[in-house]
Amino acid sequence: MKKILVIGSFMTDLVVKADRFVEEGETIIGNSFNQFTGGKGANQAIAAARLGSNVEMIGELGKDSFGKDQIQSLENNNVKHDHVLFTGKAKSGVGNPQVDASGNNRIVVVPGANLKLTPKNLEELSNTIQSADIIVLQLEIPFETVYKAIELGHKYHKQIILNPAPAADLNQDYASMVTYMTPNEHEAQMLTGIDTSTPDGIKKSASELLKQGYQNVIITIGDKGSYFVNKNVEIQISAYKVKAVDSTAAGDAFIGAFAYGLSRGNSIQDSLQYASAVSAIAVTKMGAQPSLPSKKEVDDFLKNN
Repeated sequence: MKKILVIGSFMTDLVVKADRFVEEGETIIGNSFNQFTGGKGANQAIAAARLGSNVEMIGELGKDSFGKDQIQSLENNNVKHDHVLFTGKAKSGVGNPQVDASGNNRIVVVPGANLKLTPKNLEELSNTIQSADIIVLQLEIPFETVYKAIELGHKYHKQIILNPAPAADLNQDYASMVTYMTPNEHEAQMLTGIDTSTPDGIKKSASELLKQGYQNVIITIGDKGSYFVNKNVEIQISAYKVKAVDSTAAGDAFIGAFAYGLSRGNSIQDSLQYASAVSAIAVTKMGAQPSLPSKKEVDDFLKNN
C-alpha cells in the first residue's frame, strides 16, 4: 500500500450545539458542549488511517494540553508523528464549530501554532516528503508553506491532493503541479466566481478550475454527492441518504477516504464512491475525529446501502 503524507493543521474543536444559529447581538441557550481533537490536516490523516492506510503527518503544535491531546489522538489512530513540530511561541490551534438541529455547521478557527509551520521546516523534512507517495494539503497552514509542499511534491513526482479550505485566492502558478483539486461547492464558487448553486454551475466551475491548470477536479456537493472531471473523464457520484447529526469533518472524511482509495490503487470512480460512503457515515455522529469511521464500519454500511 502506498504511503500517505498529510501536511496540515491541528485544531481542538470546541463544539456548541443549539436548535439554530445565533443571530447578531443575540444570546440563545445551547443544547450541548463538547471538546474534540480536530483540524483539517489531523482529521484527514486519521480518516485515512482508520481505513487502514499507512499515514504520516507533518504539522505544528503548541506546548500545551491541546497539543498533548493531539499527539495522543494520532498515536491512538496509528498515524506516524515523528515530524510533528512544537513551538513555544504560539498556542495550539482551536476551532469553534456551531451546529444546528439539522447538523449544519458554522466554524471560527484560531490557527495559532499552525501558522508557525514554515517552508524551511518542509525543506528540512524533504526526505519525509520524498518517501511518501501521496501528499495531502489544506489551507489552515501558511500559504507559502503549502506552496513549498506542492513544489517538493511535484519535484519528487508525488500525487498531490489539495483541499482548498478554508476558501482563499490561490497562486495559479502552482495549479498544474496539483494532481487533485478538491473544493466543496462554496470553495469552488469562491475560486472561480461562478455560481455553484445548480448542477450546471458546478460543471462550469469545475471546467474553470481545469482551465486554471489543475489536473483533476473534484467538487463535493454535500448531500448531493460529488462531481469529478479532467480532460478526458466526467463522473457524477450520488450521496448516500442518511440522517445528518453533525456535518463537521464530512469533507475531511471524504478527502481521507479518497486518499485511501488512491493508496490502494483503486479506480477514480471506486475511490469517489467509497469516499462518499465514508463521508455519509461521518455526518451521522457528533464531532470531527469521533465521527470518522473504521474500515469495518464502512464495509458494514456498504453491505446495507
